[in-house]
Formats: sequence, C-alpha cells, structure tokens
Amino acid sequence: MGISSLKTKQLKRKFKISKLLIFSGVYILTTAVVIIFLNQHTTAIDTDNLMVRAYAVSDILKKNPDTKFDESVIVLPTNTDSKAVDNIKNGAKFTRTLTKTNLTITVPNYQEAILKNYVQITRQRSSDNAVNTIIIIFAASIYLIWIFQLYKSAKKLHQFEIDTIAKIKNIRRSPLTQSYLISENDDKVTTALNHLGETIQHQAESSTPAKKNLYEFIELFEFPIFIYDIKGTIRRSNASFKNEFADTKNLDIFSPYSDVLQFLVNKMLKPGQQERTFYFEHINAYYTVNVRPIQALDHRLMVTMIDVTTYKATTLAHNDFIANVSHDLKTPLAAIAGFADILANDQEKLAPDAAKKFAKHIVKETRRLSKLVADTLEMTRQPKHLKKIKLDLAGQIDDVLTNFELPISEKRLLVTRQYEPKLYFKSNEKHLYAILKNLIENAINYTPDGGKIFIAASKQSDTLIFSISDNGPGLTAIEESRIFERFYRADDTRDSEGTGLGLAIVKKNLAELGGHIDVVSVLGKGTTFTVTF
Repeated sequence: MGISSLKTKQLKRKFKISKLLIFSGVYILTTAVVIIFLNQHTTAIDTDNLMVRAYAVSDILKKNPDTKFDESVIVLPTNTDSKAVDNIKNGAKFTRTLTKTNLTITVPNYQEAILKNYVQITRQRSSDNAVNTIIIIFAASIYLIWIFQLYKSAKKLHQFEIDTIAKIKNIRRSPLTQSYLISENDDKVTTALNHLGETIQHQAESSTPAKKNLYEFIELFEFPIFIYDIKGTIRRSNASFKNEFADTKNLDIFSPYSDVLQFLVNKMLKPGQQERTFYFEHINAYYTVNVRPIQALDHRLMVTMIDVTTYKATTLAHNDFIANVSHDLKTPLAAIAGFADILANDQEKLAPDAAKKFAKHIVKETRRLSKLVADTLEMTRQPKHLKKIKLDLAGQIDDVLTNFELPISEKRLLVTRQYEPKLYFKSNEKHLYAILKNLIENAINYTPDGGKIFIAASKQSDTLIFSISDNGPGLTAIEESRIFERFYRADDTRDSEGTGLGLAIVKKNLAELGGHIDVVSVLGKGTTFTVTF
C-alpha cells in the first residue's frame, strides 16, 4: 500500500507540473503572438504612410519630371535590374523590402498609361520597443500574481489534507470516539476516504452480523451517507442524509438532479468505484458524490456525499478576480499602445503641444497600470500576524493629507479637520496608512471642484472613531450596498483613474485589524464613511 501510494503521489505531482508547464507555454506563446501582431500592425501602418508618399512623388514627377528630392527618394529608370523592379514587372502593384532598421517601397510611375520610371522611397522603421516592454511587464505581472496565488492555494490545501488525513486515521483507530467532517475536496482526501471505505468493508466482513455493524457505523459520520441496491432502493441512510435530503427509500429523491440520478443508475448497471462533483440547485450546494460497491454485501453500493460548496465558491471567486484584473489591465494597455502608435507613426504631422499631450497620457496610463498591479497584490496578500505599534491617528491623517496637497489644490477643495492631536492607539502602520489613503483619495475623487471635505477623529472610552465626509453626488441604495465589492465603481465616468479596489482594500485591512466601517450617503448631498477601532 505504501509503495502504491508513493507512486500515485509521484504521478499526480508530474501531472500538476505538466499542466503548469503547458499553461506557461501557452501563456508565453500568446504573449509572443500579441507582440508579433502589434509589430506587424506597426509595419503595415509604416507601409501605408510610405505608399501615400510614393504616390505623391509620382504625381509631382508627372507635373515636373526634373524635380529633385531628398536622399530617401530614388527615381529608377525602366531598365533597372533589381528584384523589386522584377516583381512589379511580373504583375505586382508595388514592392516592399524590409531590413532590420529600414523599410523600402518601390512603385511604378505611369504617365498617360506609359511606364516612365520607378519611384523608390526608404525610411527608418518605427520602433516597437516601448510597447513591447509594456506588454512583457504586464504579462510577467499577471503570471507572477497567478503563480503566487497558486502557491498559496497549494500550501493551504496541503495543510488541509494533512489535518483531514489525521482525523481519518483517528477514526480508523477508534471510530466510536471520533467524529469526522469534511467541507472541502481534494484528491488526497479522496484517497484517505478510500482507505476509510476499506476499513468499513473489513468491519462488515469481520463478523456474522456484518450488515448491522455497517449500518451502525455509518451513523457515526456527520456527512450524508446512504446504501442502495441494484434495484434502486435505498436500504439505509444516516441522519445527515435524512436532514439534508429526505428519509426515503427511493432514488427518485434525486429526480430534480437528473445528472446525479443518471450517475447512480449507471453504477447499478455497471458497479464500480467512481466519484463526481454535482451542483444541487434546490439547496444551492456542491457535493462530491463517491460511489463504491460493498464487497461484503452483494449487489449493494455505498454513497458518500462531501459538501464542497465552500471550496467551489473560493475557486469561482478566485477565477472572477483574475478575470476582472485581466479586463481592467486591458484599458490602460490599449490606451498606451494607441498613443505610442500615434507618436511613432505621425510624429511629423503632430504639433509639439499634441505630442506632449500624448506623452502625458502614456505616463498617466502607465501610472494607472502600476497602481492596478499594486492594488491587486495588496488584495491577494494572505493574512498574517500583524505587528502593531503605538500610532498617532491625527498624525497619520495629516501625513496622508500632505501627500494629496496637489490634487486638493487643483480642485480647490476646502478640507476641514476636527480632531485632537495625539490620538494614540495600537495598530499596524502599513494597514492604517492604506485605509486612510484610500478613504481620503476616494473623497477627493468624488468631491466636485470647489467642494468641501470634513475629517473628524475622536476617542470615546476605549473606542477610536474616524470619519470622512464629502459633499459629492452621493450613492444610490444599490451603490451603497455594493461599494466595498472588488472592482465595483459607483460611477465609472467619475473616477477614470480608479482601480475599483480601494474600498475593498479598506474593508480587508479593517477586518485584519479588528476594525469596522459604516457608510451613510444621501443622493445629491454627499457621503460619510465612519471607521471604528
């Protein structure tokens, strides 16, 4: 058994590594395809621009054949012997030649349907280094976030399986004095359950009243278990099954779940051990259903049902989070690529002020991209023991306000502070700063130009209270109920630079610090956030 288990672990490890390598390969390939596509797009734009210039030169030559051009333009006679000219003679409308640094276009010059000569123009290719670098940084950031999450999940699941297997071993040693409850799903847990099933079978075979012993034994477990025969009759079920589903003798109890019923019927026709996870819509829960034949009792099968709803919810939330991050990263990246393309291909046509404006947009979107990555890392950070030191809340508020002096001044905001100095309490400095920063930044963003912000702090007994109010547009009832959700914005048009994670980070940090936040908002009047420690 030990050797077999070791081989199984090795196979699973190789399989997981193989899946990781496949995903990494596909991810790298996708990134390379994106870079190649953008480079080809840039080359196509360069070609179009050069074609326009070439035809413009042809028009000038038709009117004035003796016109002199700069060194980038060459007029080739009709008897020119070159590959580019040969291609045109063979039917091509034009010829494009690419080198590492230059792009050359050759077009025929007709006058009154007669070929007079060939126009050849050469220019330096546009550089894609900036856009390529941004794409690589973005792709690497997402990949590192995914690897970090994968490592944390694997670590958590590893600890879970160790604890669960230990419980199961205790059950096998002394089933009458131990209880067993599983709320998550994992392959190694399934292996341990298989061992438990073998123990149950051995116990059923160990004495004459095997059936009775088995029926009594399944009552010890706190997850649903039932035994049915090849006729579809439930012969025995434990209390947990009766509470979760029904006290019945008929498999028709699963009629609302046709996939589950079909799975159980198939095992009647072809007995054998199998496991699948199903969604039970009527009770809004996921269960892993394990069916195995009972060797000691002919033509009977035992079904164990493990609630994995929490695990599924965690998995779905993680996938949604990654999807939202990926979606929000596309906007600043597309903006950066667009402005960079304009600067690269139309720089000669742009006024100096316009070029400067586009460059500022690139810097702005790059900062937004960086902030989103930073906020994402903050949201995915796993809780750990926080070092708390004596902090002055008033001083912390003043420090944050100092960092926002520029946007406060630009919007001409009146910030009123009402608190006593030296409001000392123990907290984590980094967490507290993030809470204050996001709340104050939120107030600045949503307060109109010339508006007012009121900040208050006080200490009542052992409770410290901090509030920040604005006279912004306020929130609807729906917005107020969702304001702390990840990536939720009350109004995207009002906070184009926000990541949608600020208030979610506030709530997360407060939960880790043992604090609480309330929000009161009046539509058209403003919003007040109140934090208590």
